Amino acid sequence: MKNSASFNSDLSKFGIGLFETIKVEKYPIDLDLHMDRMFNSIKELNINIQYSKEFLKNEILKYIDINGIENKALRLTVFDEGYNISIRDIPYNNETYEKGFKLIISPIKRGNSIIYKHKTTNYYESIYSKRYANKRGFDDGLFVDTDGKILECSMSNIFFIKGNCIYTPSSNLPILNGIMKKRILDICGEINIPLVEKNIKIRDIAEYDFVFITNSLMNVMKVTQIEDIFYEISNDLFDKIVACI
Repeated sequence: MKNSASFNSDLSKFGIGLFETIKVEKYPIDLDLHMDRMFNSIKELNINIQYSKEFLKNEILKYIDINGIENKALRLTVFDEGYNISIRDIPYNNETYEKGFKLIISPIKRGNSIIYKHKTTNYYESIYSKRYANKRGFDDGLFVDTDGKILECSMSNIFFIKGNCIYTPSSNLPILNGIMKKRILDICGEINIPLVEKNIKIRDIAEYDFVFITNSLMNVMKVTQIEDIFYEISNDLFDKIVACI
């Protein structure tokens, strides 16, 4: 395992690499799904990685066991010179979930790039949007494309509820389809909640009753506000999903 990258690495020179952030309780949650996504990206983006999926998976499990890690966020980074495993605290607590998130539209308008469908280490657009939101009193930035279609937040997928149906941006859009997004789709199928993937225009967001976002660390988080539009702070469909996670 490497704790540094040389200036000659593709990571340093071009930001070329991949990473996964995995929630560790007593065991890394959805480890196989994270590893499958990473190695699908390695193949599709033709990134030079020297290690097998099983090797990296075993290294993660050994790292957790040796260091006694529990209730932390683990990050696996892979790049041309090697790999790195690191841990950090999970930033969400009961107060965060009670309060919910406020979103602002990112000033970055996205085009149709395949890169957005992969979790690459070239992450500055997301970091910029997150900082942009925080400086203005919001929790995160919401990406919209040049045609006004909603895509995702800087580090999460987004869902809208209207009546008895849930809506989320189409998986075919240039977005990172998260591990938790997949779980939400599966849960809705299991408990018979209608879920529709579609193009959602930013001009139409006032039509929805409730909004929530998802990622592997937060699981699900209600959204109380997007720009100057406010949403309901509770929802029966949302509660049913939370109970199944």
